[in-house]
Amino acid sequence: MQRLAATLALALMVIGCGLIPQPTHDSSPSGAMAHIGGDLGDVHFTGPNGTCVPSEWVTGIIVPGASGEATIRSDDGVVRWLTWGSHNPAVVDWNRRYTIGGGEFTGPDTLWACGGADSVIPQ
Repeated sequence: MQRLAATLALALMVIGCGLIPQPTHDSSPSGAMAHIGGDLGDVHFTGPNGTCVPSEWVTGIIVPGASGEATIRSDDGVVRWLTWGSHNPAVVDWNRRYTIGGGEFTGPDTLWACGGADSVIPQ
């Protein structure tokens, strides 16, 4: 009888886990990815799948910039405009925290997320 009760309890837990909604990415026109600039697409690096080997890592929250562009506000309060590498299939969402690897794009106030999906780590 105890074995049957344990089996039934385990089965209910497994079914219950399947009912918990999984986080989804906002792919709408108002989502963060719709507001991230991309590189020209003809840039190839020596990293995996044509990505760069990140020269810096930034941890922060994805927030809209002054003109609505996607930026990352680092833990030390610095806001940097994001540019997505053409070989980067990763996605980010507004108001979520990530560690992103890449490098400067046009200057120190930009972050080029050229490191690929392995370099975009949800926190």
